Amino acid sequence: MKHSNLNSCLFGIIALIIAVPSQAQNSLDPEQFGPYPVGVTSLQLDDHSRVDPESGGPRQLLTEIWYPANDSASDLAPNKFSEFILRGAGEGFIEVAEEGLSGYREGITVAELDQSFENIAVRDVGIRDGEWPLILFSHGSGGTRFGYIYFVEHMASHGYIVMSADHTGNARFTFLDGKPVVRGGERAANSATDRPNDVSFLLDSMIKMNAGTDSRFAGRVNLEQVAVSGMSFGGSTSINVLSQDARVKAGVMLAPGGSTLERKNPGTPIMMVIGTEDSVIGAAGNERNRNYYEASEGPRYLVEILDAGHMTFTSVNQYNPNYGRGFGTGTRITNDEPLTYIDAGEAHTITAAYALAFFNTYVRGIDGFAGFLRENHYGDKIIFKR
Repeated sequence: MKHSNLNSCLFGIIALIIAVPSQAQNSLDPEQFGPYPVGVTSLQLDDHSRVDPESGGPRQLLTEIWYPANDSASDLAPNKFSEFILRGAGEGFIEVAEEGLSGYREGITVAELDQSFENIAVRDVGIRDGEWPLILFSHGSGGTRFGYIYFVEHMASHGYIVMSADHTGNARFTFLDGKPVVRGGERAANSATDRPNDVSFLLDSMIKMNAGTDSRFAGRVNLEQVAVSGMSFGGSTSINVLSQDARVKAGVMLAPGGSTLERKNPGTPIMMVIGTEDSVIGAAGNERNRNYYEASEGPRYLVEILDAGHMTFTSVNQYNPNYGRGFGTGTRITNDEPLTYIDAGEAHTITAAYALAFFNTYVRGIDGFAGFLRENHYGDKIIFKR
């Protein structure tokens, strides 16, 4: 009998070792891209509990979802930039997108970006078997749902589903019911209130999709493992979501820059990532974000990337590597001295690595990442506190 129990135990251990996915073996180095191919899909979600002040209909959100994909994705061509604008299917889609993107670089075209935009996700490929944690991501003011490719694809490659919507009225441009919509108007005036509600609505929608309203995601989401993240106004949106939605277990905020609600959850695990040369939120904004970190009573991490600006935390470098405000050259916020910003790839690696280690520790509960979170791994490139 004892011999039989020992054999059962050994077989169980062997089976467990075999069953451990390559992700668990490889991702202890959170800098590395994960083991899973990445899929992406677009869909419009309508919130009938809220009234759009301009259309009189429901609040509508064009939403992108990145996810760990089936192995078949490895043999397929990646998503093209034009697919983020629904392949230009509606009248004026391409023109509106190019007009919006011209703020980053004059003369930029969708046709050009179809050749140059770097991403690895495959459009509408099947989601991988399993039950995956969820990250809700919020873009910055005047940004887009797809403007943080380095971040969302890194997380999806490590086994996260990431949802990000254009905040209608506050997005640079979006497309709803076959029509282009630009930022501004009454919708924009309501952004501070609408944004956190948008993020909670994404979670509401995924709960329904997971229950079967969208067969692709049915049973694929671990709704006990939900986190929020965002950049600039999206970082502040994330702070507000953490304050109002108890279903969200942790948050990573990138250079928050908008208004925030009174904090109700000081014990929630948080990570704050900021740039020391952020001329958009300025020294006062950075100090406000440091104070948020200091006031946190639960697990807390502060990563300050030296010589990083506000836009460093976006993928705008793909539109213009010399855009300024975090890419190329600028001036220091303390003394206006000339500055060459930190290399975009290096800053993105730092941001994604610490964020992944944080999510894996406090959302998924994977052993082995706490050690990464204890240390500064980038020397004088960052200031690190925990």
